[in-house]
This record gives sequence, C-alpha cells and structure tokens, in this order.
Amino acid sequence: MHGRNGERRVRGPFESGTSSAARTLFFLLAAENLLINYTATAMNVALSALVRDLHTTLTGVQSAISLYALVVAAFMISSSKLGRRHGYRRTFVTGGGIFVLGALLSALAPSLPFLLLGWSVLQGLGVALMLPSLMAMLTATFAGAVRTKVLSTLAMTSGIGAAAGPVLGGLITNYLTWRLSFLLGATITLAVTWLIRCTVDAAPFPGRPGQRFDSPGVLLSTTGLVLLDVAALSAGRYGLLRARQDFVVLGHTLLERGGLSPVPVLSGMGVAVLAAFAGWELRLVRSGRDPLVRVTVLQNRTVRTGISTQLMLILVPNGMLFLVPVFLQTTFGFGALHCGVVLLPVALGLMTAAPPTARRIGRGRTTHRAAAMGAFVYMGVGCVAVAVLFSPHAQGVAAVGLALAPGILLIGLGRGMATTLTDLVQSAPDRDEVSDVTGLSYTAGYLGSSFGVALAGALMTTSLLYAFEAGVNDSRVLSPAQKEFVTRSVEHQVQITAVSDDALRTKAMSRNITGTAADGLVRINARAREQALAVSAAGMAVLAVAGWLMALRLPVRARDRDSHGPGT
Repeated sequence: MHGRNGERRVRGPFESGTSSAARTLFFLLAAENLLINYTATAMNVALSALVRDLHTTLTGVQSAISLYALVVAAFMISSSKLGRRHGYRRTFVTGGGIFVLGALLSALAPSLPFLLLGWSVLQGLGVALMLPSLMAMLTATFAGAVRTKVLSTLAMTSGIGAAAGPVLGGLITNYLTWRLSFLLGATITLAVTWLIRCTVDAAPFPGRPGQRFDSPGVLLSTTGLVLLDVAALSAGRYGLLRARQDFVVLGHTLLERGGLSPVPVLSGMGVAVLAAFAGWELRLVRSGRDPLVRVTVLQNRTVRTGISTQLMLILVPNGMLFLVPVFLQTTFGFGALHCGVVLLPVALGLMTAAPPTARRIGRGRTTHRAAAMGAFVYMGVGCVAVAVLFSPHAQGVAAVGLALAPGILLIGLGRGMATTLTDLVQSAPDRDEVSDVTGLSYTAGYLGSSFGVALAGALMTTSLLYAFEAGVNDSRVLSPAQKEFVTRSVEHQVQITAVSDDALRTKAMSRNITGTAADGLVRINARAREQALAVSAAGMAVLAVAGWLMALRLPVRARDRDSHGPGT
C-alpha cells in the first residue's frame, strides 16, 4: 500500500502491507527473546541472595551463570540443525517446554545442584532450541527492508532485556524473592509457546529432513566448547600458567601445584577437538552427506569477522556486568535492588544509542563497521572509567552510583551501538546458508557471555589473590606465624578474599586472629578488592581494544541480500 505521493507508509519495523499474522509472530518472538535475555542477567544482582538461600559460595554461583551460557553455546549448532530437519515451529515449542520445566525447577531449588540442573542445564537447553528457530521463523516470514528492520529491532530487544535484567531482577529480589524471576519466565514462555502453537501454521516452516543426523559432529562440537569454557573457569582457581594448587580429577592428581596449570592444557584440548570437528564437517560436505553445520560459510569474510566481532561485543559488557555487582555486594554490602539501581545507566545508554544507530545505518549515513568500532571505543573507555572512578570510601548508594555512572553509561551506549551487527551477519550468506550462520552466530554470542563471566572471574580472583598476599607479607601488625597461616589458607582457598569485611573479620576471629591483627587483615582485604576491580576492569578494556581491531576487518559495505524472498 502507498500514500498519496506513491511513497510507502512504514509503521515501526513493518510496512503497511504486512499481515497481522506476521506482526503477531514478531511480537510473540520478540517478547520471548526479551525474556531470555532478561533471565540471563537478572541473577547477576542476586548473588548474595543466591549464596545465602542455597548455602553455596560466590564461586558456585559464578559457575552456574557461566554453565548456563556454555550449555546454550554448546547445543546451539545442533539445535539449528534440528530446526531445519523437523520444523522450526515444532523445535521452538519443544524448547519452550524444556525451558518452562527448568524455570520451575530453578524456582523451587533448595540447593545449588538443583539450580545447576534447572537453570544451567534445562533452561540452557531450552534456549538453545528456541533461539535458532526464532531467528529462522522471522527470516522466513519477512523479506527485504522489512526483514532488516525486524532483525535490528529483535537485536535491540535482546539488549534491552539484558540491560533491564539487573534493574528488574534487583527489584524482584529485594522486595519479593529471586525465585519469582524464574516463575515469571515460566509463565511468559508457557503463554508464548502456547500461542505460537495455536496461531502459527507449521506449513511455512516444514524443516528439511535429510540424511542421518550428524551425531559425531554434535559430540565433537559440544566437547570442544565445554573444554574451552572449563579452561576459562579454571583460570581463577588454578592460575593461567602455573598451577596454584593440585588439579585433581576423581581422586587422582593430574597436575601438581607449582607445575603447569590446567588452563593451557584444557584450552589446547578444546582447540584440537574443534579443529577435528571442522575437519569432520568438511569431510561430510565433500562426500555429499548432511553436516551439522557447513563450516565453509566462514569463508565469507563478513560472516567470519562479524561472528568473531559479535563474540567480543558480548564478552566485554557481560564481564563488567558480573564484576560490578560482585564488588558492590562484597565492598558495600549492597542488596539486589541497590545493585540494580547502580546498573540502571546500562539500560539507559542502550536505549539511547540503539535506535539512532539503526536509523543511521538504514539511511546509509554510517556503516555496521563504524558502529561496531564505536561500540568498542565506548565500552573500553567505560571500563577504564569504572576502574578509575570506583571508590571504596564512598558512602551510600547515591555516591557509589554517581561515581560509577559515567563508566556504566558508556558501556550501555556501546551495547546500544552494537545491536545492529546481527543484521549484517544474517544478511551476508546465501539463503540456504542462513541457518548455518544463525547457529554459529548464536554460539559465538553465548560463548562470549560465558567467557566474559569466566574471564572476569579469573581476573578478579587472580588479582585478589596476589594483592591480598602482598598486603599480608608487607603487614606490620601481623606476626610471622599469622602471615604464614593466612598465606597458606589463601593458597588452598583462593575465594577467601572475595568476601565482605565483616565476613572476613568473622572468619579471622574463628581462627583466633583478633584485635589489631584482625583490623589489619580487613584493611588488606579492602585494598585488595579495590586493586582487583581496577585490574579486572582494565583487563576488560584491553579486550575491548582487541575487539576494535577485529571490527577493523569488517567490510565497509555488506553484500545486499534484500532481494531474497522468504526462506523456508
């Protein structure tokens, strides 16, 4: 339909001729996409509540957060293939059912193992099944310029959901309980999947049943990704190169303290397994069989550099969104609500930057490469601002929020500018390669999320350890025996410094360290935390620089795919 002068009328991301069924599909899938990203970040501000209610440690909660992202990443490629073979609607609905089951189990979890099963495993698997099918259904339903707007809007909802997670999650945790976030997720997902099942015809998304399913590919890809993520998680406990303690598996010491850390060993194994996976997939393609994913799509420069850039655009802010709540809760004793308030500038920055960036790209006034490079600049400067402006002597939420607001706002602006890269990656391949690129793109995104939390935790723990040990050795109030005892305790339990001052004082008193010695230990702990945040944030800034260099390789202009009709 056209206006009086022949120009098209555009309403939001849709043209006036877009059917109501297509609009309904978009709004349902966008709502679920927003919820998924909200769930991924809402628990970042509930760390203290999770530790208290589940009788676990900060390290345990960090593992749950990272494992969730790992499960999504590990099964994303396989799920994308299942959607092509058995139908995207059916795969989406199945994933929604698994997600609901995991959310209910998480809401009722009495201990960490139940949360790991419900949230990290079941919800992670549900998300892995839903997201590729979600993207495929939208790609098949819309075409041309409308598809570009729809995908950009979808990416913006992802960012809004992730940015709103700490704020809304903080409100829910503070006034009610963190368990309600999981119940909310179960309710919304149940409604969305039911409506999709009732209103969306399965015919447009019949899938492509073909040859035998690539089970060896699933095993190789999953194993390689798991090894890489376990390596990242192990860095905080064992050290990057030299093992700070014995690496024990099933009662057997595989690597001794003082020798090689398990991190490079596990990383090397992961890379080797993924290389074998790539070789296996190429072999299937050459023999005319059906691979899990056609890795040849990575020969496309836009796809290859776009996916690697996406990984870094998610890794940096997710690492910071894990670091900041940790230090707010351990240094100031902030609850979930106060953490959410301090992180509010992330959401404001994202919503401020995303729409104008999408408009400028759509009108040809800037490029995806320029937007990605600008995003890394904002994120890097934001990380440095957090490191420089953080003050352990600030009093109250307002003072802390004002000190951190500039850096957090810059990170949010960077996230907003990064939302358009999804359209570039999805528009680059040929039509029959879109599902392969979707699987790889989402895998990279969730690997970035998992690695961001794991690397931020590793930087934090390593910095805390060295700063704490240095402070203990230089102390003039601790006796030589106390120094030796504290140093030995830290070496065997590195998370001892990731606690509040009151918790450390209580622990010290239980070990007969009182008076001046206890006061000195608390001061050392506070300084170590401050140094650790500065070092960790600076490390994230360095990673932002690395991402900026990756973004330099993005093409200035992407190959135009708007002429394609709907996929299947």
